Amino acid sequence: MKKIHRSQIAIGNYHYVSWSLDYFLHSVKRIGIGNIEIWGAKPHLTVDGHSMAQKRDIAKKIHDLGLQVVCFCPEQNSYPIDISTADKEFRNYSIEHMKRAIETANVLGAGKMLLCPGNGYLEEPIQTVRDRFIESVNELLPTCVENGVVLVLETQDQADSIFMNTVLQQKEVLELLPHPFFKGMLDTVQLGQFDNSVTESMRILGTENVRHVHLGNTILKEKTCGEKMAAPQWRLGRDVCGHIGFREGNLPLLKDLEELASLGYKDYITIEICQRPYYFEAERYAREAFECIMPIIDEGEVEV
Repeated sequence: MKKIHRSQIAIGNYHYVSWSLDYFLHSVKRIGIGNIEIWGAKPHLTVDGHSMAQKRDIAKKIHDLGLQVVCFCPEQNSYPIDISTADKEFRNYSIEHMKRAIETANVLGAGKMLLCPGNGYLEEPIQTVRDRFIESVNELLPTCVENGVVLVLETQDQADSIFMNTVLQQKEVLELLPHPFFKGMLDTVQLGQFDNSVTESMRILGTENVRHVHLGNTILKEKTCGEKMAAPQWRLGRDVCGHIGFREGNLPLLKDLEELASLGYKDYITIEICQRPYYFEAERYAREAFECIMPIIDEGEVEV
């Protein structure tokens, strides 16, 4: 059985935001992981709330502890940011914000930045929203090239994006905008929501186009009566309860990791826990998550 190497695993600060940045960094060290993913949200680091000097200090602190930032994920859902909106001034503001986010990723030493698709209005044709998104990405790519940061596109559920929910939609956009600094990523919660396996998703996208993975667990649920009554185009996928503790969900995470290893995936995999109940014992749940995946972790030397 092929395994994922320990050096591919990262821990995100998503559920550490009730603790200091110092606590998060030392917690990851205690768990024994060398890679981190930074969520660009309060209080640890924000794109516009922290100066470049502060960001450089944060980057130095991370480096001095022997840790590596493998991906930067600026908050794009709850903040007033939407690169796909029909409001031209708002979209331009969002694009400029994301350019600064790309520069932030570079300062942190992250070679990748997670990109959420944004959204449009329900009365618009989905293709119109998608085309605006592609225009926005085209405006971001020169900044990516200049900073050496690859955008990795995430799919989302329909409550967050009406046009970027499945790997087939992801593939369509990647084919419409082929660029070495614009690639896809997988999130196991979203794959579970749409009943997609890792193997199927990698086949659809192409292994070379998947440059990052979020490893999260959830409980797949049946839709409520209200959700079942929605128009067919607005009830794709199954209901989920978000990124929860790894001992509590029902996704086949070890199988997902085994499939990634068998397919030759060599990039990073971030442990993602997001729900507020896990904020209070953040290190406990991060450690449990790592322990849950230990059977598929290779501790040997990295092949050169």
